[in-house]
Amino acid sequence: MTIPGVALGVLGGFAVSVDGRPVDLGGSRQRALLAALVVAFPGDVSGERLLEQVWHDVDDPKTSSLHFAVSKLRDRLSPQRPRGDEGVIVREGSRYRLAVAAEQIDAVRFTDLVARGDRLREQGAAQAAADAYATALSCWRGSPYADVADAEFVRSEVARLTAVELRTRKALLQIRLDLGGADDVVETAERLVAAHPLDERAWELLVVALYRAGRQAYALAALRRVRTVLDGELGIEPGTGLRELETAVLRQDDARLLGTVIPPSAAAPRNTNSTLPSPRTALVARNRELAEVAAALAREPWVTLVGPGGVGKTRLAVEVCRQGGERPTDGPWFVDLGAVGTDALVAATVAAALQILGPGTVDHLATVLAPREFVLVLDNCEHLLDGVVELVTALLERCPGVRILATSREPLGIDGEWVYEVPPLDEDAAVELFGVRAAGVVPGWTIHDEVTEPVRRICTELDGIPLGIELAAAQLRVLSEQQIAEGLSDRFALLQGGSRTAPPRQRGLADAIEWSYRLLDDEQARLLREVAVFAGSFDLEGAAAVHGSAPPLSVLPPLTALVRRSLLRVEPASSPRRYSMLQTIREFTLERVDASERDRIAVVHRRFVLQRALAATPHLRGSRARQTFDALTADIAEHRAAAASAAAAGDAVYLLELAGALYWFWYRRGHIREGLGVISAGLGAVERSATVVPDATLSSALTGLGGLTYLAGDAAAAAAALHRSAETAARTGDAVTEAWMRSWWAYCSAITGPSEESLHAAHESADVLRREGAVWQRADALLIEGMILRFLGRPERARQVLREAVETGERCGHGWAVGSASWTLMRTAMDVGDTDAALDAVRVMQPVLEAEGDVTSWLVLVHSAAALVARLGTPDVGAMLLGAVRALGGRIGFLPEVMDPVDGPREVAVVRDALGDAEFERYVGLGAGLDRTEVSALLDRLCRTGHVGAQPELSGS
Repeated sequence: MTIPGVALGVLGGFAVSVDGRPVDLGGSRQRALLAALVVAFPGDVSGERLLEQVWHDVDDPKTSSLHFAVSKLRDRLSPQRPRGDEGVIVREGSRYRLAVAAEQIDAVRFTDLVARGDRLREQGAAQAAADAYATALSCWRGSPYADVADAEFVRSEVARLTAVELRTRKALLQIRLDLGGADDVVETAERLVAAHPLDERAWELLVVALYRAGRQAYALAALRRVRTVLDGELGIEPGTGLRELETAVLRQDDARLLGTVIPPSAAAPRNTNSTLPSPRTALVARNRELAEVAAALAREPWVTLVGPGGVGKTRLAVEVCRQGGERPTDGPWFVDLGAVGTDALVAATVAAALQILGPGTVDHLATVLAPREFVLVLDNCEHLLDGVVELVTALLERCPGVRILATSREPLGIDGEWVYEVPPLDEDAAVELFGVRAAGVVPGWTIHDEVTEPVRRICTELDGIPLGIELAAAQLRVLSEQQIAEGLSDRFALLQGGSRTAPPRQRGLADAIEWSYRLLDDEQARLLREVAVFAGSFDLEGAAAVHGSAPPLSVLPPLTALVRRSLLRVEPASSPRRYSMLQTIREFTLERVDASERDRIAVVHRRFVLQRALAATPHLRGSRARQTFDALTADIAEHRAAAASAAAAGDAVYLLELAGALYWFWYRRGHIREGLGVISAGLGAVERSATVVPDATLSSALTGLGGLTYLAGDAAAAAAALHRSAETAARTGDAVTEAWMRSWWAYCSAITGPSEESLHAAHESADVLRREGAVWQRADALLIEGMILRFLGRPERARQVLREAVETGERCGHGWAVGSASWTLMRTAMDVGDTDAALDAVRVMQPVLEAEGDVTSWLVLVHSAAALVARLGTPDVGAMLLGAVRALGGRIGFLPEVMDPVDGPREVAVVRDALGDAEFERYVGLGAGLDRTEVSALLDRLCRTGHVGAQPELSGS
């Protein structure tokens, strides 16, 4: 049953009448309620759904509110209804519907008339079709549902109706052109392109109308106008239709221009064109990615390209489609979702792009597309995940011929998705891109020696992000390469004002990141600001520490969200997993941290770094040494950042605490200058400020100062620092540290002049450490005692003590003591010409140092092995080993012959004397090109065979 006399108009503002008299609907709730019922027509809608749609701004809307609003609306639409009659709004159970005929709602009448026009056109009844279209358009008073346009539930319907209206106007123009009304069509077509300047079909109609009206010059001018509009707004060339039309106008091809404009059937058109953009520049340095994505798209129904803003996801997707082999008859279809504001509009936007008639719902799309085969590119999906997932799920289930290539800053996260992370460019590829874009800005620009360094610095600073590199290259119009490189300290001010054809989110480097940042919720944004304090990579424990989360797993949800949105990267092959942030994203994020938050995060970060370093200390001399050293290496950027932060805050005690925890790591891995810098800064600040430092902290820092100073070659200064460390430990009653430091003081003193006093000190220290049960410290003391015995010319006793040092070190897992005692055994054997015993010592030392990833002691071993190799008959290889030591050690500021001014020069002399000066220098130069892997291969061969072979057999020579 329907209620006559009611007319409902939504094509414009609400226009409702009863028996010809206008009706005031009342407040906004009644208008929204009627809109929801019209959108659902001819179906019904549940009361629960109506509450969600109409009372969306109320936390817990009541059913009584719906009942009251329905009653009010009934009173206005059916004022004369009998008591108990529901009138226009019928309730069936918990669902509601409108009891009106289709012709009583202007939107339904409009679409029905359009459908009638389509049918007549298919039948060849052009004039009747035009009349139906014109009648349909007479219903159109303005934007649909204008009174409630902000309501989310009407947006997809508005998009659908608007798309139908545009298609209908174009269809009517086509018919009028075909019927010979070119002069009348020109004015209407001009209004149409003014209202829809990006619609290429409308421009085609205008061009043909102008040509048929005898205004060929105006037709060419219109073609120039549309080219300018498309380039300015979208950065694309006109599509195939317009380009072919331009050729036809230039050739005055009457057969093309005076025939039928477009095939007559416009009902559910099967469009064989493609909306794929035509890039204005070539894709640079992405061959591997192109091949991998193309292969994935050939075998997978759904591929999603993910990565941070500006990394080139869209450009890669377009190029994959452009290079997709034979030109397809359908598509590829490109749909940019960047400007779509809500999930509800996803399906309607895709439908409009594919020029599909009908309601623009997911179900309708899947039905229409089921028999078709094409690639659908969904660009910029990250802010519409729910809407895209709903659409893609339906298409995958019901459209076997449709393949989907999506771009997003995070995966969509459902079964069937094949995710490809688009990486930043490596340095060489980034430089190539800069060069190509620079040549487009400055004619004749090429990369040459004078600009290579700043260009590489630009590309490295910008993390290989193509958008940043292209924006930087564009600055060559006004700045030199060096100025651009220096200006990256304020990169977001420098790298803006990009192409006016680019979307707003891509016109500057900050715009690209801001787009992602705005999608974060409060907790995710706070975590991003907090983890930006990490200078390098960090793990779950680090993220939890700066976020204040306990247990660490509680930080996983926001952390996962940041990884999914490409604001954080997972470091490949890291275990436990580590995360990092591109420097560009980090600087963007730090700009959004206020002063109080920055200070709080810095304090928490320093505390975390120190706690982690202190927790590692007990494992540095034991079976877990290698893993612990590697873990500290992974955190080295944080050590540096924490030290800089503490220095800026004037926290001298922190610097010394950190140094006390890290000095042995610095010693073993060769970070000599860095360690000395931190310790000196801390001690200097203490002296200047008279800060009171706990004795235990001071003693540890002085231990580090002594050890690192020894490696730097100043044994006297090292001895002074170690003596002071021992005295400081004595004040605290720490007998173990006191005895251990006295043994080290004895060794550094003996370097410049061995004596019975130094020998006695070392021996006494070893006894104290034995009584205290300090096993690894005693291994050190025994090693030192053996060294001093060798200095004093007592090789037999030295060998006994050194062997005990090896056994003690092996018992407690102190690999460094094992290796260093073996090194001294090697030298002791060399003193008496016993190369076999020396080789045996190398066989013990080399695998121990390799296993722990040692740097400084490994260089010492290689230096001594050079002399051994020379004595075994291959001094040329010995010279190459010395060259490798000088090159590798020079990079970290460590040279064994400087550290050991007694034996180091002697070892060099053995090799030099065997070759002569000229040949020595030549082979040293050759050896400078060897890397650690090649040198280790030589040592392995030496340990296995007792020789290294002739120099020409070396792969690195």
